[in-house]
Amino acid sequence: MRVAVAFCLILAAAAFAVHAISLPRQVFFERKSFPSEWKLVGFPASTDKFSFTLALKQQNLDVLDRTFWAVSTPGNPEYRNFLSREEILAIVSPSAHDRTIVKNFLHSQGVMDIVDRGDNIHCKSTVAVAEKLFKTSFYVFSHETKNVRIIRQMGEYSLPAYITKYVEMVSGVSEFPMIKKRAPRTPNVADAAVVPQTLSAVYNIPADASASNTSQGVIEFGAGEYFSPSSLQTFAKNVGLTIAPLESSHIISPEPPVGIEGTLDIQYIAAMGTDAANWYWTETNWLYDWSSSFFAAADVPNIVSLSYGWAEYDQCNPEISDECSVLGVNALQYVTRVNTEFQKVGTRGVSIIVASGDSGANGRTDGGCTDKILHPDYPAASPYVTSVGATQLETPEVKLANPPPVCKSSFQCASGGNETAVSYAFSQFTSGGGFSNFAAQPDYQTDAVKAYLSSGVALPPASYFNVSGRAYPDVAALGHNFVIYDLSEGGFVEVGGTSASAPSFAGMMSLANQVALAKDGKPLGFLNPFLYQMFAAQPNTFRDIIYGDNKCTEDGCSLSCKGFVAAKGWDPVTGLGVPDVTNILSYVSANL
Repeated sequence: MRVAVAFCLILAAAAFAVHAISLPRQVFFERKSFPSEWKLVGFPASTDKFSFTLALKQQNLDVLDRTFWAVSTPGNPEYRNFLSREEILAIVSPSAHDRTIVKNFLHSQGVMDIVDRGDNIHCKSTVAVAEKLFKTSFYVFSHETKNVRIIRQMGEYSLPAYITKYVEMVSGVSEFPMIKKRAPRTPNVADAAVVPQTLSAVYNIPADASASNTSQGVIEFGAGEYFSPSSLQTFAKNVGLTIAPLESSHIISPEPPVGIEGTLDIQYIAAMGTDAANWYWTETNWLYDWSSSFFAAADVPNIVSLSYGWAEYDQCNPEISDECSVLGVNALQYVTRVNTEFQKVGTRGVSIIVASGDSGANGRTDGGCTDKILHPDYPAASPYVTSVGATQLETPEVKLANPPPVCKSSFQCASGGNETAVSYAFSQFTSGGGFSNFAAQPDYQTDAVKAYLSSGVALPPASYFNVSGRAYPDVAALGHNFVIYDLSEGGFVEVGGTSASAPSFAGMMSLANQVALAKDGKPLGFLNPFLYQMFAAQPNTFRDIIYGDNKCTEDGCSLSCKGFVAAKGWDPVTGLGVPDVTNILSYVSANL
């Protein structure tokens, strides 16, 4: 009897499969070209492994929104009463019935490895199965400078129209990974180098501060951004620190060639978040794939730093304009979905720290400042992350009390100086900042932003920016002439960018998390409502940066370049200012 029933089920599945192929289909995208740095090199084998994710349409997003703000806002009775993954998914996931329809379809097409994550379905299959499922053809592409090969489709790809009732977008099929383009900044001959002791001196970090009961991580994207564990240890030894090797379970990453971005990120978050458990996470695709996979993981760090971004309008793949269409959505829809994922992560109690960008208010997509509009950077402009701008020491002092070995042998290391917003003339980049065109201004920053806009400060033309949008950055930290150890760059080199500011600030906030965890066993979670409230109540928790602007780009400056200027209080160049960690730790201890 069991054999007969099984045989009937097989026949039914086969009939369903034939029927599904003949049903009307919805085309998600037709790819006719691909990014110029990739080369089409051949065909994959039909048995090659292939993974993709179906993002399902969520529900009860108003409930998630209320819950997120409740657990993130000081003074709310639910402040820091974070939810579990299961509780959050119970809010937003489509019904089990709807998910079953999608899973049954996938099974009928031959997809055997299916992971139901509640509001998305992650699949592992073969090229042959994926070609049948999406009615498309896959090819092998190789990157021109990285030793990286990927499988992606060309032409149309589609799903049966009845399935798209449940599926918002598809990832992993057509989009190309970001390859981080960064080179060491050429230092000004008069500059002094920044090492962890510089940051400790400038930001008043207590000598005995430790984050030993917390965890922190860096998030990388694309390919070619692994890190060298041995380089991390060489760095630690030469800057006079002890950094424990990362546990294997805390490395969520393939091992492509070591990249300078990942090297910078892990060395400085580990150096500043002293004694914390460190994580290193690489996502091959882009923000949705990382945020959904991160949320789905059972164990994640308390705080993460992310130093990637691209213009809001040009999500999802930052190399071809309007590449969000490859997922079956537009840029606004993609950003909205990723913002929801960030809310889920924050509701779980994790802080997301993001670099504000290195090309000023104009953004990397308009390096020549030819457009009549500014280009906010994403995810820096998300209301659900803490965005970090960059500063520089224009007249550095070289008076470290106990300089580490690298400062005795190779560099003159700064101990302080006149701190301003970074400038192209001095640092060869400018700090990203401005106003989102997609996200409304959140309540936590309304007063601070209003004070800036009404202060009489010179602003770009009103048509250039969305005055009611989410304003960023939230804070700032040094981002010029950081000493890192990277064998691929010849050993010790100096680099810079908001890519240096973000992981450094994240490490400092791990020290604040340590205080919070010691008081009641809970991390701070999404930081912004707390940071803005702390600034209003006790301004000495930040040091105001009132000089500089972000009118230039990393390509230079012209008369057509517009942007914002630093001013007293919050501004769209350096946010609330730079941290005074001793005062922040005291405030956390006294007010939780």
